[in-house]
Amino acid sequence: MTRPATLALLLLAAASAPVLADDKCRHSAPRSLDLDLEGVTAVMFHVGPHNLRVDASASATGAVRGRACASDADRLDALTLTQERSGGKLIVRLEHDNDWSGLTLGNRYAYMTLEASVPAELMVQLDVGSGDGRVDGASAVSADVGSGDVEVFRTRGRVTAQVGSGDILVDDAGELRVLSIGSGDVEAEDLRGDVEVGSIGSGDFSLARATGNVTIRSIGSGDAELTDVGGSVSLGSIGSGDLDVTGVGGDLTVSSVGSGDVDHSGVTGTVSLPRKR
Repeated sequence: MTRPATLALLLLAAASAPVLADDKCRHSAPRSLDLDLEGVTAVMFHVGPHNLRVDASASATGAVRGRACASDADRLDALTLTQERSGGKLIVRLEHDNDWSGLTLGNRYAYMTLEASVPAELMVQLDVGSGDGRVDGASAVSADVGSGDVEVFRTRGRVTAQVGSGDILVDDAGELRVLSIGSGDVEAEDLRGDVEVGSIGSGDFSLARATGNVTIRSIGSGDAELTDVGGSVSLGSIGSGDLDVTGVGGDLTVSSVGSGDVDHSGVTGTVSLPRKR
């Protein structure tokens, strides 16, 4: 290709880029909600297919701000924010009343991108479908993740998670409790307490730098990689998956191994492994 022709193509691509970017928010409208936090100890956000960032701080009074985006202007009214009280919990819903909100079906789409601020002493709960969520600075966090992605940073207390086919990152937290992992991935680092993992299906669990004990009930065909654990590591059973452990301050105990593998190095205490079935 000649140099003038190449330059012409580059100029055309550059000119087209803003148009392509605007296609993802061709029509927009602001969204805002002041949160009713009096007497509340926890806030639950039903995120669904939308995008939400939650920042917790001592000075926050409680609000949600952002915008709704849609391919068609008449779809914007379907994207709303609501709140309701249930005892000491405030439930915030990112609502949509059509079947393809939050999804891109050809050239059709409708979704919200929002930022929330909440007081640091509140527990933050996320229910994420195919959307994305992020929480920074909360006292405690729970996340139920479908096929979307969640990031959790600087949590003073416990993080509790359940993951389907999505992914979650936990960075700088107290305790971690993972109820189950389907085909998704959980990545955790810099934890100051114990780690409990229920079942790992075909997904992966990776952990780096935890001061407490690590307990995993079962691994199916997935993998678990543990690095720099201050306490002991205990695994109930592993099927065809793998466990890789590097640097353990206590013991390593595995009760049952199928066709999978257990690799370990740098275990200070006792290593107890069964024979493969």
